[in-house]
Amino acid sequence: MIFFGFYDIHSIGTSGLYFSAKHQTENGFILIGIELFGEKGKTFYLSQELRFQKTRGWEEVLVEGSVQNDGKNLSLHPNQCQVRATDKWGQKMGLLRKFDCDHLEFQISQTDRGAILSESSFGTFKEVPLPVFLPGVALEPIAVQWDPIQFPEGVWGFHLNRLGGLDPIQVWNPKTSQWIPYSQRDSVQGPRFFRWKRTLF
Repeated sequence: MIFFGFYDIHSIGTSGLYFSAKHQTENGFILIGIELFGEKGKTFYLSQELRFQKTRGWEEVLVEGSVQNDGKNLSLHPNQCQVRATDKWGQKMGLLRKFDCDHLEFQISQTDRGAILSESSFGTFKEVPLPVFLPGVALEPIAVQWDPIQFPEGVWGFHLNRLGGLDPIQVWNPKTSQWIPYSQRDSVQGPRFFRWKRTLF
């Protein structure tokens, strides 16, 4: 599966969401999202890594930490890490374990190929491309539907609690690099990114 993002490959976004493509593993797949946001003059991040294995079900690796920016690369320094899990998609994930991670460091580097994450949370993949960047939506309810045809219920993302059955207000158009009004019959091809009203929280 291929995601298409549109942003200046010579600059690096410090407020918004990065997403990877869906990376196949031997028994499933991994999908990565990284949210960058500012607070009191500093930059922080929340990384979410969705992991599916046929033999183990669904896991979500959540990592929170701080960001240092040298103008070209972002250094991600974790301080809180945990894994949540469930057997079946759609059920609430329960805490599986917490783990020490403040000794780790990840990087988002800007290259001629776009943004590259140094590695996934547990090192399953190295130099992970982050082809999608959604600017200016930090701390908003954002989700990706990674396989609308084969897995229509597969919507996953950030700040989605309490949305219930509410429809999104916008969908990301990768051709124009803009949010457009949501429609159940929209013509956006491939993985779709949805946005809900932030005021719901």
